[in-house]
Amino acid sequence: MEIDVPVSVAYKCYSDRESIPRWMPFISSVKILEDKPDLSRWSLKYKAFGRDIEFSWLARNMQPTPNQKIHWRSLEGLPNR
Repeated sequence: MEIDVPVSVAYKCYSDRESIPRWMPFISSVKILEDKPDLSRWSLKYKAFGRDIEFSWLARNMQPTPNQKIHWRSLEGLPNR
């Protein structure tokens, strides 16, 4: 999907990880760990082939490049980055 917005708007939306479930429906939650703000707990939930599919993972939030790159790497659970 492409959305015609300035890079700064897209970057701001994606960098607020805890609000990602508002616009990415298969992500059910993202929680930044209070005691370790560089870590976040992600949960994914969707229905496929008549079954409920659920995954979760712990991710390390990597150093961003403002208005260019937001990234993380899973530490456990569903491998992704």
